[in-house]
Order: sequence, then structure tokens, then C-alpha cells
Amino acid sequence: MGFIDSMPTENRSVEWATPTNIKNDLIEEFGIFDLDPATMPHNPMEAKRFFTKEDDALIQEWHGETVYLNPPYGRIISKFIDKALIEWKSGRAKKIVMLLPSRTCTKWFHLLYEHDYVEIRFYKGRLRFNDANPAPMPSILVILD
Repeated sequence: MGFIDSMPTENRSVEWATPTNIKNDLIEEFGIFDLDPATMPHNPMEAKRFFTKEDDALIQEWHGETVYLNPPYGRIISKFIDKALIEWKSGRAKKIVMLLPSRTCTKWFHLLYEHDYVEIRFYKGRLRFNDANPAPMPSILVILD
């Protein structure tokens, strides 16, 4: 199943644009990202390179010193996390910074949590995705380095 095939058929979206304040903080800390493999056509993170859902990041190689990933939050999220681990372990992506929902009960969270090369930062409160109302879930920042 590719990225496009995983999109919900209902009106509910699994795509959440990175809040502007988080974007600014991440760019200040990590610099301009070399790649954003799961973005929208207008490239809100202003990465040097990016993939939209039409490019299907799950079949692409991710190259860069710093890669930013804010994947779709539906069931496909585990495939993006698996792909991030593959790309990081291959050395193609040197550092991957991921904005994820804080779902500590999931297999993918424990897969990340169990490794000492993974840094997990919990955000206080709820982020305001699309700079609008608070998100329906808490969020974490995960860094593979």
C-alpha cells in the first residue's frame, strides 16, 4: 500500500501542517532541512527538497544531512516511521527530526523509545496545527541522530 492508497475516504484528514511556531523553532535549532519527505505542494517547512503524497516518499530514497518528517497521522504512520529508520540506518539521512502524535501505546512508539540513538521530546499541551484550534492529540518530537 502506497501513500496515496492510505488516505482516508471520509472527510477526516490525516495530514496536519506543522505549526508556524514549531517550524520556526526547528529551523532555528537545525537549520533549513535538506528534505521534507511528507509535505504539501507549497512546502511549508521550506526544505531544500520535498516529496508530496503524489511522489510517494515510501518508495523514494531520503538523502540529506537533516530530514524533517511530519507524516500523515493515519494508520500509515508506522510505515513512515519504518521508512525513516531504514533511511537513517542506511546513512542516506544523517539526522531525521519527526513531529509525531504522542501515542505511547503503539508498537512504533516503543520501537523508537527502546533505542539510545533516539531522542524524544514531549510538547506541553496541544499544538495548534494549521495555526488554528488545538490538535485532538498531544505531540512529540523524535530525533534520530
